[in-house]
Amino acid sequence: MLKKIIVLLLFFFVVVLITQDVKWLSESNQLKVVKIAVEECNAQKQVCITETDEFKLGILFDRNIFYLTPFNVKVWTENKDDINIESVQIDFKMKKMNMGVNRFLLKKINFRNKRQRWQGKALLPICVTGRADWVSELEVVTQKSKYIFSFPISVKQARN
Repeated sequence: MLKKIIVLLLFFFVVVLITQDVKWLSESNQLKVVKIAVEECNAQKQVCITETDEFKLGILFDRNIFYLTPFNVKVWTENKDDINIESVQIDFKMKKMNMGVNRFLLKKINFRNKRQRWQGKALLPICVTGRADWVSELEVVTQKSKYIFSFPISVKQARN
């Protein structure tokens, strides 16, 4: 009986230690999340530029975006100090409707000193209701933070 109690206490002690280690690791790896809405700029008509404490960013989409047709997403960044942008991806969501996962990783295609250029193609599904109120969420991850920039986009039903 004493052996069972000792084994149970040791097991409990090990579980507590592992739980504390996992908690410490997850807390140390969490990034600060910063959300920025950029609604006064139409990235389908012009380069939209915004700035954070860590970098300056410009984004541009193709002028006309059609359902089920690939379109270009271009992003430019200019880093401040010793900041390194680790990844850039974009996610498209429709307001108050689940349209599945529409997330695309952008590829770093050019970099010179603190300036970087990211590019990729995206594709959106057709909404059976005919709605087209999409929002793009550009996610930029640095060593310190995760930035999520929201840009509205306009999607057309079909190519004429």
